[in-house]
Amino acid sequence: MLKIKTVLKLGPKTKDEEYDRRKNEMKTLGSAMRAYKSAMERAKSSMKRVVETWADVRKAFDALSDDVNVPDSTRDCTLALTASMDRIEGSLLPEYMTVMDSNVIPATSELSSLYDECGKLENSRNKLMHEYDVYRNEVAKKESEYQRKSKDISTSKSYGSEVAKRDRLEADFGEADQKFKDTHAHLMQNRAIACSAALYAFVDCSATFMEGVASEFTALKGSSQQALQAVRYGAQMEYNTPND
Repeated sequence: MLKIKTVLKLGPKTKDEEYDRRKNEMKTLGSAMRAYKSAMERAKSSMKRVVETWADVRKAFDALSDDVNVPDSTRDCTLALTASMDRIEGSLLPEYMTVMDSNVIPATSELSSLYDECGKLENSRNKLMHEYDVYRNEVAKKESEYQRKSKDISTSKSYGSEVAKRDRLEADFGEADQKFKDTHAHLMQNRAIACSAALYAFVDCSATFMEGVASEFTALKGSSQQALQAVRYGAQMEYNTPND
């Protein structure tokens, strides 16, 4: 049974603290979902910029190693770096973007649909509440007026129909209010599921991309370390060799 508290002032409105709480939760959730989508789009853009920066790094090493004094082992490493950057840019990054678009960003789509449905039910509830308040206030005003004049309210020709209209609107409002609150409760339950699913989707997508990148750089680390050791050894041997 819907419990209504009214403020006994001119033109009182229905007050419902539970509804106010749910309304605030809707507002907070809406902001959170918008922030999620915005953050995921920024994550895509940031990752793309990082890979583009690595392409510039590759070009810098190509230019730096373009000299006869640079040994083949080092130049081979720069070629390997180019190949790794090509694989990252041509394969790993597109796969990351695809999964972000297909799995990560849509992870909250069902929650968003339920949120929209809840919003429509809220609007319907509020419309009925406004109509109910108007008729309730009109009936209360007429009753007060007849009582003030010590007149029998039953003599009013329109009173019966106005009361019937008020009672019908009260019932409709109570039904709409409960439907909104039930849907809102379902929405909040799904929020936990959607949050967990979105978190896993993002972490899984990011981990797959970064593991692929780490694999490329780990291989480059080993070969570049060997090249450095070879260059240092060659330089040391040349330094220790006496001039004729």
